[in-house]
Amino acid sequence: MPYCWKCKTAYAQFKKTPDIHARCDKCQSYWHSCCNCRFFTGYPSARCTVANIEPANDVEGANFCDEFQLAGEPPGSKQANKADEARQKWNDLFRD
Repeated sequence: MPYCWKCKTAYAQFKKTPDIHARCDKCQSYWHSCCNCRFFTGYPSARCTVANIEPANDVEGANFCDEFQLAGEPPGSKQANKADEARQKWNDLFRD
């Protein structure tokens, strides 16, 4: 399920892809922005992973990117999962 990148509110609309100017009900950030796209790397690098895409001037604002797809997991969960995996491996290494 997609989540807002800013306030982590679930996208509970019937449309698979939000309209260009659709906003989150809770924080009013744009749904159709780089920050909510599955191809966005997130901060601090803040770039798109799709080749040959012109970079957006405002990654938090609404955009007209044809490659846009809502991310299917909460923002930051990829980094959190990697950190949890590394911590678990470290703990397993020194377990008695």
